[in-house]
Amino acid sequence: MNIIETERLLLKLYTPAEREAFIALLTDERVMRYVDKGVMSPEAAGALWRKMMDEMYPRGVDTIWAVFARDDGRYIGNASIRPMVEKQQNWEIGYYLRAEEWGAGFGTELAKRLVRYGFEEMELDEVFATVDYENGPSRKILEKAGMSFYEEAIDEQGPFCVYRVKRL
Repeated sequence: MNIIETERLLLKLYTPAEREAFIALLTDERVMRYVDKGVMSPEAAGALWRKMMDEMYPRGVDTIWAVFARDDGRYIGNASIRPMVEKQQNWEIGYYLRAEEWGAGFGTELAKRLVRYGFEEMELDEVFATVDYENGPSRKILEKAGMSFYEEAIDEQGPFCVYRVKRL
């Protein structure tokens, strides 16, 4: 099983036990405010769950993880590293944390570990992240993880920032 550790977190492939927590995360307006197309309906989140469990994991996609606190095993959120939609040859990190977990440094811890995973495990030469201009806390997290503003991009939701870090 693909388990990734940090000082305070464990990243594991999802199991059916996390279904409700995953759906609750993606349907939380606070969490999804700056994410892609925003908050999902329970039906859309459930469809994404089924796709991950029935299609992606069986095909060997093993870079989408449930995130747990090491101290008590509580579900913290979601983390991933995946091909960018616009540029499939580039890989981007992503993470969503339960609002109750904000401010504890978990985002920075995750971002740093995901970048390291990209370089060490996947042997990538560079790792990307996308973030809305208005999401100042996430931009700071990416900078703490060693990433720098790379370029502006635009999609149907409007302009956003692309951050990047290159392997040293």
